[in-house]
Amino acid sequence: MQDTISPILEMIGAKGAVYFQTDFCAPWGMEVAGTGFAQFHMIVSGSAVLSHADGSVESLSTGDLVLYPTGAPHVISDSVESPVQAGREVVGAVLEGVPVFSDGGRRTRLICGHFSYDLSYQHPLVSELPDRLVLRSSDILGAETLLSLLRLIIRETNQPTIGSQTIVQRLSDAILVAILRAHIAEAEPARGFYAALRDPRLAQCISAIHEAFPETPSLEMLARTAGMSRSALALAFRRHLAFGPGEYAIRWKLLNAAQMLSKGDDPIEVISFVCGYHSPSSFSRAFRKFFGVPASDYRNLRRSGGVTGTV
Repeated sequence: MQDTISPILEMIGAKGAVYFQTDFCAPWGMEVAGTGFAQFHMIVSGSAVLSHADGSVESLSTGDLVLYPTGAPHVISDSVESPVQAGREVVGAVLEGVPVFSDGGRRTRLICGHFSYDLSYQHPLVSELPDRLVLRSSDILGAETLLSLLRLIIRETNQPTIGSQTIVQRLSDAILVAILRAHIAEAEPARGFYAALRDPRLAQCISAIHEAFPETPSLEMLARTAGMSRSALALAFRRHLAFGPGEYAIRWKLLNAAQMLSKGDDPIEVISFVCGYHSPSSFSRAFRKFFGVPASDYRNLRRSGGVTGTV
């Protein structure tokens, strides 16, 4: 499988953070509000129940992990009947060393944390993920890298020593990549970006587009890379993503341009050349067509939180 996801995660600024590893004694419950961060929980030992606004309930056992890619609100508890506290209060108490859910019945050991990234770009790598992604212990056992990373985080948070905080920070960055890789291996979508990633030929094509940036690789070159005819590649790509590889290359350029506009102060003319446009006017037309606003307005709106971009 080609490394198709690392450039995307880098573009959206994906970063991980682990809040804590701690024991909760029943009855316990934590209400996690929608924060815009991708929340995750791992059951190191014991069990837990997830409750959602739609009334759905899901049980977790030792070794299971749940990720809420867009930070959907939820409750994690030992039982649906247990009283709950606000997640922010629980996290604050744990980080300050104040006992919380420390007396009671059976114990559950949790690792909780989050991943932050810019959801506004709406790349299908993120936008196609379900509201919650549950990896069972059996799934994780089959994903050696993820299993190794989780074991290291458990050890470092269980017995912190010199440099543990930095180590956990770096490991948590890698955890997101490993979770997505495990999801790609387990999921079986018929269409969409993840379906394309599961096809080695299309994954090679997508990776080649990322690597060629800021150039736009020709359909002939991409077909050779994928080991397909041009017509077969275009048809397969369109069947999965509803547009061809050339259009994906253009959108990838424009998303990179959008990131540069959001994060930096380079003139628009410079950004247009950096993104492979030899004419600022052609860049401006393409940008406005895709995002619906001129690049200058986009920069102002993004910094005020008023516009999003999609692939």
